[in-house]
Amino acid sequence: MSEIEIQNESGIFQTAETRYRPAKFAVLALLGLFFLYQIVGGGLTLLVIGGKIDLDNVTIARLATMISQFLFLLVPTVLLAKRQHGNISEVFRWRIPSFSEAFLAIVGMIALMQIGEFYLYFQGMIPLPENIAPFLEKMKQMIEEAFKVLIVAHSVPELIFVMAVAALTPAICEEMMFRGLIQRNFTISHGSVKGFILVGTIFGLYHMNPFWLIPLMSLGVYFSFIQYRSQTLILPIVAHFINNAAATVGVYVYGNSESSIPTVFMAEQSEPSIKMVLGTGIFFIIIFFLVIVQYIKVTEKVLHPQQLNEQSI
Repeated sequence: MSEIEIQNESGIFQTAETRYRPAKFAVLALLGLFFLYQIVGGGLTLLVIGGKIDLDNVTIARLATMISQFLFLLVPTVLLAKRQHGNISEVFRWRIPSFSEAFLAIVGMIALMQIGEFYLYFQGMIPLPENIAPFLEKMKQMIEEAFKVLIVAHSVPELIFVMAVAALTPAICEEMMFRGLIQRNFTISHGSVKGFILVGTIFGLYHMNPFWLIPLMSLGVYFSFIQYRSQTLILPIVAHFINNAAATVGVYVYGNSESSIPTVFMAEQSEPSIKMVLGTGIFFIIIFFLVIVQYIKVTEKVLHPQQLNEQSI
């Protein structure tokens, strides 16, 4: 095992033991896990359901998707972490966050979700080139139809099951992969700040949805940021769950709507004006900024406890 020294933002040196070079290991792990889950797991799921998801086989498709995440993401992630680091407690940290940390992380998540919806609303107004518009529209419909078939629920028990499949399972499996294994190795190789930005960006690309790319990358960076500041996987898992659960509940409450109107205006009788949408979006951006500033202050004692102790002596 080779010992690598890295320097964090406070100038304090710390060590991390890795069996392989962390950057290369992270890239290979991403490629391997992508192949396992998307190709092997996805292929087996399609084989089980007969090639197409519909109302007749949606329950089996949901179960297969959930099992694939555990078998082809979570289990390999833990095994890779054990192989690379030996002691996986430094990779998967489970420190219990304070109430203020959790509250701010959740409020920030809710604000960011709204910002993402406003972004998609205005993105939909951008005209597409005529030669590729039909192709992109068809591609978008295929992605949305597959997504909605999986998450549409027709009863409360079905909604709970769908939330377990589409919200709880990915929140655990993907966060342990990205914010645990991958972020740890990129942090060792590139430092904490570059590490969480890089991991968050890859998270957005990993989902292979070009229409939601910017919101997904923003979510990924936010999840990585709160993990970096809090030094625990609990908060990004909770934030990830809230994001996915809100989408699931939204479809259950408002139905399989094609409208791009942000959720906060769904109860209105008429479509909101662009000024109203823009003003509300700016409001959530301000809220998000204020939450981030306060969150950084609250988590300062988590990142640099030694400095704070020295200042108090």
